[in-house]
Amino acid sequence: MPSEQVVGLIHIGSQQPSAQFLINQLKLSGYGIQQYDQSQLDEVDHEIKTFIVNLFDNEVNIDEIIVRLSEHKAKVIFNDAQISNELVGWNKNRWLRHVLHKIDASHDILPEVKPEVNSNDGLDLKSMGIESVWVLAASIGGPESLIKFFKEFEGDEPILFIIVQHMDSEFSSMMEKQLNKNKSIPVKLAEAGVKILPSQALLIPVDEDINIKSDGTIAVKDVNHHRISTPCIDDVCSDMIENLEQINMAIFSGMAKDGVKGAINVFENGGKVITQSAESCVVSAIAEEVRKLSMSLFDGDPVSMAQYIKESITK
Repeated sequence: MPSEQVVGLIHIGSQQPSAQFLINQLKLSGYGIQQYDQSQLDEVDHEIKTFIVNLFDNEVNIDEIIVRLSEHKAKVIFNDAQISNELVGWNKNRWLRHVLHKIDASHDILPEVKPEVNSNDGLDLKSMGIESVWVLAASIGGPESLIKFFKEFEGDEPILFIIVQHMDSEFSSMMEKQLNKNKSIPVKLAEAGVKILPSQALLIPVDEDINIKSDGTIAVKDVNHHRISTPCIDDVCSDMIENLEQINMAIFSGMAKDGVKGAINVFENGGKVITQSAESCVVSAIAEEVRKLSMSLFDGDPVSMAQYIKESITK
């Protein structure tokens, strides 16, 4: 079988039900499967062009795995098994279609979204009790970092958080529920009509981009169909700079190029950019690229990142 038709599956932690379901469905779709656990990295067949990292143990740093696969120009897809194990029915099928789309873009599942045009002229965040806006950018390993981060806040800070967490659309409601485990900062999916509030975190949806109107309510608009990730960190940063004039950015655990351009735009626009330290990340690719550009004003674990932001609003 040609290497293009074989998918490698690397298990981080024990094999999970969602991984077995995925294996069965990939075989039905005509793909061969080659499985490895994290101790078999030296045995990986580098003729394989696509690998799915089945991540169940989020305490394991997978930087070495990503580096090795990237050296051989392999496509890397992540399955957060703690979430996908809980999917049922339509959501489970949609998740499968998203995975197939990532393997081969000819499996096109992205819907058309009609734009909603609204004016944001006269948007005054301070009148709404908001002194600063922080875009929180995250990918694999992000949810755990964000929960630790939010737990450090009192819940009365004059900050609006905007979460851009790479995920597929069927995970949106589960991600909202998971992030709300922090108990300090309420996390709400950013939907049309939602009112922004201080000490609130808006979770950017996958299939829509957002705009904040002058009355502080959210409007949705069409996504950039050439975006490199879902949702796209770079696009959200660009949109929010145009929408709000100035934002700040905290970059958490994640593997992607998406977010680097966004960080550059935030930094050059006068905003603060901070990063999660490599040793506290599951994978630190996004943050590392920003550190190389000398744009990170602070680097630390999620707890110390929260402390930095809290101190910045008291100065």
